[in-house]
Amino acid sequence: MTNVTLSIDEENLRQARILALQEGTSLNAVIREYINDYISGHKHYQQLTGRILKQAEKSQYNSGGRKWTREELHER
Repeated sequence: MTNVTLSIDEENLRQARILALQEGTSLNAVIREYINDYISGHKHYQQLTGRILKQAEKSQYNSGGRKWTREELHER
């Protein structure tokens, strides 16, 4: 693992350490978990986006060149 230096407000750091201690973990573990979740969320988003784009490419829908106005799109 690589060490990283962060600049964190002193009061936020103190509160984060207390919360981690109350949860029975370390601040280091909390940050590692957050980074893993952050990466996983982006991977999941990219996978979903990829699937949606593939479906759009397969779509047989054709508007026939029809163009809508803003007013038509927002009619209720």
